[in-house]
Amino acid sequence: MRTPYGYTRYDLSTVTINEEQAAMVNPIYDLYLQGKSLGGIVDALKEQGIPSPAGKPVWARAAVDNILSNRRYVPYIISEDRFWEAQFEKDRRTNLADNNRTRKTARYNSQNVLSGLLICGECGRNYRRITRPSGEVVWRCADKVENGKQATCSNMVTVTDDEIRGIICAQLGLEAFDKAVVGEAIEAIEISSIEIVLQMKTTPSLGMQAM
Repeated sequence: MRTPYGYTRYDLSTVTINEEQAAMVNPIYDLYLQGKSLGGIVDALKEQGIPSPAGKPVWARAAVDNILSNRRYVPYIISEDRFWEAQFEKDRRTNLADNNRTRKTARYNSQNVLSGLLICGECGRNYRRITRPSGEVVWRCADKVENGKQATCSNMVTVTDDEIRGIICAQLGLEAFDKAVVGEAIEAIEISSIEIVLQMKTTPSLGMQAM
């Protein structure tokens, strides 16, 4: 069996993490989830002078795709959630290509009003939107998503998309979730192991928009 990029095989029974190569796996996932195409990632790696798994100055797109698809990185180099984020993003792009014959390069989840609003009360990083294999959408601290067991943040709280929307509606007195009202009214939503706190903007104009 071929040894994946990021690992070194010493004999038939001994495989260890290649720290130098493994350090590039998460950035490749970062670039992909930020909207970069496989070709865009290839260009970025070339600009940074990162040699391909074959030692060449230019990566093949297939090599990047293999890294984004390889389950063997979990949980040693990337977290389970991080891996599944990439798989659902790949599905999303495939569906867009099938429906529109084009590839959308917008930043991942940039149209979701909650992206950037949810903040970890322990480490201060954003909460990341994750779609589980079951289809359920949840939010977790980005440190946990990106680093798994190696994360420094102690916040283990995962909230479902339905749960956070329900809390927002209750706080704002909305019968149904309204992203325009939420974007206008809320500055941030801090999630900690103790509570979830909505930080309101100083001059929310809820009166007219909630009608």
